[in-house]
Amino acid sequence: MADTLRETPVLIAGGGPIGLALAADLGRRGVATLLVEERENKLNPAKMLEVSVRTMEFCRQLGIVDKVRNWGFPADWSLDSVFVTDMQGYELGRVRMPALGEQAHLPVSPERGMPCPQTWFDPILQEHARSFPHVTLRHQTKLESFVQDSDGVTATLQNLDSGRAETVRTQYLVGCDGFASTVRALLGIEIRGEPHIDWSMTIYLRIPDLHKQHDKGKAFRYVFVGPEGTWSFLSIVDGKDLWRLQLVDLDEGRLQNADIPALMRRCMGGDVAYTIEDKNLWVRKRTVADRFMDRRVFLAGDAAHAHPPNGGLGMNTGIQDAFDLGWKLAAVLDGWGGEGLLETYDIERRPASARAAEVSLKNYRRLVSAAQRAEIYSPTPEGDVARRAIGERLVEENEKTWQPVGVHLGYIYHPSPIVVPDGSPMPEDDTFGYRPTAFPGARAPHVWLAPGNSILDLFGDGFLLLKFSDLPTNGIERAAASRGVPLKVYRIEHHEAAALYEYALVLVRPDGHVAWRGDSLPNNAIVVIDTVRGAGP
Repeated sequence: MADTLRETPVLIAGGGPIGLALAADLGRRGVATLLVEERENKLNPAKMLEVSVRTMEFCRQLGIVDKVRNWGFPADWSLDSVFVTDMQGYELGRVRMPALGEQAHLPVSPERGMPCPQTWFDPILQEHARSFPHVTLRHQTKLESFVQDSDGVTATLQNLDSGRAETVRTQYLVGCDGFASTVRALLGIEIRGEPHIDWSMTIYLRIPDLHKQHDKGKAFRYVFVGPEGTWSFLSIVDGKDLWRLQLVDLDEGRLQNADIPALMRRCMGGDVAYTIEDKNLWVRKRTVADRFMDRRVFLAGDAAHAHPPNGGLGMNTGIQDAFDLGWKLAAVLDGWGGEGLLETYDIERRPASARAAEVSLKNYRRLVSAAQRAEIYSPTPEGDVARRAIGERLVEENEKTWQPVGVHLGYIYHPSPIVVPDGSPMPEDDTFGYRPTAFPGARAPHVWLAPGNSILDLFGDGFLLLKFSDLPTNGIERAAASRGVPLKVYRIEHHEAAALYEYALVLVRPDGHVAWRGDSLPNNAIVVIDTVRGAGP
């Protein structure tokens, strides 16, 4: 018989970055949370190497952005992506990206995307989540099963140390348990897309002073192109001597039996001293679940959507899931969220996630788009022509795919039941570039109100009404108070901000998205408040 553990408002299955981000966000909102993870609490090889600009904005909101910025990646290490035949051979082309120490902040954000592999990023999130006394993290604890009813979820856990079964009674369960999600399987939710694009093998290598052993200069990644086209990628992990080599093939057996010393000689153009730290075989995929929720149970991260790891959109899109769901769970548990609020998690996040997954797939297709040219190694005029054509195409097709600001900042929740449209036309969706907009449902745009003080720093705790004029706001404040909705009013006297936000009044949600805007108070403020809290008609 299972022992009863205790009751908890939220149970999270999965202790990767998505589960940890959700636990940290719920923790700062005062929501008692239990997170369970079946793996041991130890560092694992980094699946994710880059933290996006939007994730950095969320880290800024959590108060951990300095730790993420300063984990140790060298400020002078070039972030270029270089296409080569091998490290001693021909350079075909280069996508230039300045080192961290040479980069200015993006004009559209107080932050910028940066290298911070999961080996360092996950512990930062974990430490922050553990800092809240009402958040509990338990490793080597597996979610075995659960049953929903009208009042909550009863979950069965297994302690993998003792073998003891435990039960937990929770109001909400969130599956952040990866592509092979137990939560999704128990819900019977199907996935759609391409569950098997190709096989890949990732090999983690320690290569001392690699940059001193070739003439290609320091870079974030080297893409190897042979007569068969693009066949592997080598990326720096720690900015020192830890590298990640990825091999791509349609045949599992060829990767399983790969001659790694021979492959390394092919990449390096000769012998280089190295040690293998780890390796794993995996399937590249692009999938989106049919539903991201079932009554009181939710899916987030890879459990809901899986991406090719090209463009850094997998984990970073999952972090957006966590910050969309976190404030909504807190609102309902605090009593002011309406009956329809949690339903909007699926309505908002599924299209946004599908958009990012499609961009990831296109990024991968571009990266491996090198044509098959037998003469690529030839030291002849024909070889020169082939290499120039291949390099120009690869650079042209890939120079926008790394740090694509539009896909990270430009997603708009439209239509959404908790966003009030204002009749203005929907901005064009650009997944590469980004034009700031305060269109309802969009991420509220950044502007510096003072040195070091972004308007984004005002968002996060509850709803915020930005006032760009002296209009009285008592009516909407009373409406919010009558429903228990946390609302602050902030008067902004800043010409650039007023021009960017366009309207005299702009209501911003806790996740930093615009909920409503107007040049005067609505005729019925209570209708607006009920709409944005998920209790609308």
